[in-house]
Amino acid sequence: MVLLIFQDPYEGESYREVIRAVADPVVNKRPPVPKSMPPTVVALMSECLSSNPSSRPTFEELDQRLKRLDVSTVEPGRLIYSHQRKKDQMVERTSQVFEELFPRHVAQALREGRKVEPEHFDLVTIFFSDIVGFTDISSTIDASKVSDMLDRLYIKFDELSEVHDVFKIETIGDAYICVTNLVKTQSDHASRIAKFAIDAIKAANETLIDLTQPELGYVNIRVGFHSGPVVANVVGSRHPKYTIFGDTVNTASRMESNSIKNRIQCSEVTAKLVKEQDPSILLNPRGPIHVKGKGQMNTFWINEIESSIVRIDEESLNKTE
Repeated sequence: MVLLIFQDPYEGESYREVIRAVADPVVNKRPPVPKSMPPTVVALMSECLSSNPSSRPTFEELDQRLKRLDVSTVEPGRLIYSHQRKKDQMVERTSQVFEELFPRHVAQALREGRKVEPEHFDLVTIFFSDIVGFTDISSTIDASKVSDMLDRLYIKFDELSEVHDVFKIETIGDAYICVTNLVKTQSDHASRIAKFAIDAIKAANETLIDLTQPELGYVNIRVGFHSGPVVANVVGSRHPKYTIFGDTVNTASRMESNSIKNRIQCSEVTAKLVKEQDPSILLNPRGPIHVKGKGQMNTFWINEIESSIVRIDEESLNKTE
């Protein structure tokens, strides 16, 4: 019965009182048979709950009768889930999570035990963000609260990644990394990341650092992104991870590390793509900056809301060509 309804017979009742009522032949307390049970199962349950021990089926008889039941006619009603249905739901959810971590063709290859070959992609856009003052935050509040803050923040980012259809690569500490035009063709990959970045900053600024100490304020992040070629592959066997490699990844990371609190910085090549893909997105030239390992680079701010806003035009984009 427990397997059929996933509930203890006398859940929430005093076991001492239950035992007394069950043993009392006048009270003859028995658990109710759910109305959703098919007639065949109701009859079997009723016999098992008989007050007369000699009227109850033996374990051997019960085993034989259960084996003769037709599974298609004894499943509980719509509101009562069978053990198998629960198991099927768990398998389905596991499969869903697996395909969120890996592109579909990669997930299929891993399930079948096949080796995943590295893939080259000519043009993707990679997003990086991290939390401003994360080291100070970590030294101010308990590690459990830091974990809770990251969890609350990343849940919001994950939801936004579904809204904007960007593929999450991983989180490393306070860094969040995602990409577009990788697991599927997206002609608007740069502008898509730009819109995701705008919403990510808004989400971060609405996330309390510590729910129990609101005076600590809200999360602030730096954001940067860049477009270019990458190689994607699965690394490791015990805990395989799908990740991307190449100078494009390094440059995207540099765009983030050279950005400023609650601002979005992108490279010049990506700014051109954003302009082509969605002219309505605001772009503001930052000018040349020194980027470690890259030298001088012309970069742009996305979605500036200060008085210095300019809508980038072809002339400003081509000045440094």
